[in-house]
Amino acid sequence: KLPYGISNFEQLVENGYVYIDRTNYIELLENLTDRFILFIRPRRFGKSLFVSVLDYYYNIKYKDKFEKLFSKYYIGKNPTPLRNSYLVLRFNFSGINTETKESTYNGFLDKVKVSVKSFLNMYENILKINHEDKNQILENKTPESIIDNLFELVKTKTDKKIYILIDEYDHFANELISFNLTDFYKIVTQNGFVRKFYETIKIGTKSVVDRIFITGVTPITLDSLTSGFNI
Repeated sequence: KLPYGISNFEQLVENGYVYIDRTNYIELLENLTDRFILFIRPRRFGKSLFVSVLDYYYNIKYKDKFEKLFSKYYIGKNPTPLRNSYLVLRFNFSGINTETKESTYNGFLDKVKVSVKSFLNMYENILKINHEDKNQILENKTPESIIDNLFELVKTKTDKKIYILIDEYDHFANELISFNLTDFYKIVTQNGFVRKFYETIKIGTKSVVDRIFITGVTPITLDSLTSGFNI
């Protein structure tokens, strides 16, 4: 059973699909001096699946699933000190409607809200928050303000750190480059909302964000971000 197109690690393991063990790279990544990694590779390279592997390995919520998911693989036999110790904040920026500048912004904002809402629901017991607390964060009007308020909440509620996983970081930007270069410059470069989003994450690395792993296909978007978020 070959798992073509399957990017959920738990689904792959539970349904008996073939998995070529690449979990030794978790150990290598954890031992690197750099804690903020950008991984650029072609499509169908297994990036999304590896993001899922990192999620299940580092997410504190999946601690009880460690043996079931990883016991057969390298990292299960050689666990690292940081396994299942993080609050994982996961983003996927594919599927954004880039027809107009407004649709791109709204799509990006919705993606951020969905990810943050999932984060808040997953860790509501750890963070000791209620429905009102969640709404207060999600009602913010910009991606960077949502992230900023989330970081402030985590900082005051727990000593646990955040591991940020970003998949398809450049998906919408590649569409803009292909079909609307003017909007690309306004949105990603200059003082656009994408740059502000990553600048807020960069600020978070000084307090609650301990590690970041970002995947995508091209370095073009990164090139436009480097003055705001040096990787």
